[in-house]
Amino acid sequence: MLSDTGEAEDIGHWLRDKYPTEFGGEKTLIIHTNKTGEITKADLDEARKAAREVDDEKNPINAIVSVLMLREGWDVQNVTVVVGLRPYSAKANILPEQTIGRGLRLMFRGANSGYDERVDIIGNKAFLEFVDDLEKLEDLTLDTFEIGKEKPRILSIMPMEEKKEFDIALPQLEPVLVRKKSLSEEITGLDVMQFDCAILPMKKGDAAEKIFQFEGYDILTLKKILERQYTLTDPQTAQEVIGYYARIIAKEVKLPSQFAALAPKVREFFECKAFGKTVNLEEAAAIQAMNSNVAQYVCVQTFKKALQDKTIAEQEPVLHAPARWLSSMEPIPWSRKVYEGRKCVLNLVPCGNDFEKAFAKFLDHAEDIKAFSKLPERFGFAIEYTDAAMNLRYYYPDFVAIDQQNVHWLLETKGQQTEEVSHKDHAARMWCENATQLSGTAWRYLKVMQKSFEELKPESLADALAL
Repeated sequence: MLSDTGEAEDIGHWLRDKYPTEFGGEKTLIIHTNKTGEITKADLDEARKAAREVDDEKNPINAIVSVLMLREGWDVQNVTVVVGLRPYSAKANILPEQTIGRGLRLMFRGANSGYDERVDIIGNKAFLEFVDDLEKLEDLTLDTFEIGKEKPRILSIMPMEEKKEFDIALPQLEPVLVRKKSLSEEITGLDVMQFDCAILPMKKGDAAEKIFQFEGYDILTLKKILERQYTLTDPQTAQEVIGYYARIIAKEVKLPSQFAALAPKVREFFECKAFGKTVNLEEAAAIQAMNSNVAQYVCVQTFKKALQDKTIAEQEPVLHAPARWLSSMEPIPWSRKVYEGRKCVLNLVPCGNDFEKAFAKFLDHAEDIKAFSKLPERFGFAIEYTDAAMNLRYYYPDFVAIDQQNVHWLLETKGQQTEEVSHKDHAARMWCENATQLSGTAWRYLKVMQKSFEELKPESLADALAL
């Protein structure tokens, strides 16, 4: 919270007296500043300690009252309300964007919980005028609310002991796809003469390509304030170009340690294959031809294509550990849509959109479904797969269910069919086959498209299979 210097203590005491339960005593920290807005020496150590510890679960502080405390060096994650009372002018020595930025720190960093975090911004006319400008500049719309009438809806999604009959266990399988730690043998064995790539031209590059022009603009007025021209120097040897390309390739295939193995192959590629004939790479014309955007693109993409299908190793499927029950999931925060499902072990079914909510309702009412649940990412169930570019990725299925014949289902809801979705489908079907063989429980996979679901309105899993 920001206030004028003379009012900081008054506001702090008002909070303590008016709302003793939330802000009484040590629950409100008042940081005193001098006339220039600097923290007084007596409060400096306490302020630093508060900044370090205020995010701790055991820390009692719920509010901080200060002048200019949010100006810089403030990285507290649990700021959910910012009250701006300063004039926010050049004379005031603080920018409203700095203040708002302090409230935009994520509380659940890297948690992938599906929780939409919220910061409430309260301020005077000058402060709110900046918020209006921010909406226009960033082409966004911020929600508004009336104090005392509307409150954020923050829910906890958790397993319920009284709904244990709807619990579902998912077998834990070892990954069948893993990234190799080394490709030295594969790189050494590459036959560059078998590469399918365009033939590069042997000609001197355009002089215009050697000049890079830098222009600097004021971010607010868009007025040009700086213009400089840089001449890019030519590489002196072929090895400089080869080394540069080898590093790019190693980075692209995510194996930076393979630079030493790649460099000789890149040299062989340019020496014997790239130009459609054998060339002397020490000649100036060859170095010039290698040092072009086209040559870089062809070289990097050709090697990337040749190596990517070798970076992933396929392993035999084995059970990693006993099946993991949904009831073992720790509670997670959730602020998106929910459905109160009767056949779900969770207190509420967390849904990412209206289609998922409609599908949860369908599963809850389908006569041939005995139990179901959404699979939150925080539960940690994922299936590894490779995308079209042979990158190793992880897919998190939407729902899991058990039908009346005790067949277990992985269920995916999709708005459209893409190449990426096809790769996920294949990985999910393979997982179900492996899980069935290794666990002794029948597993099947079903993808339901939104358009078909909304048009045909299935009433049972059998109907959904017919989609």
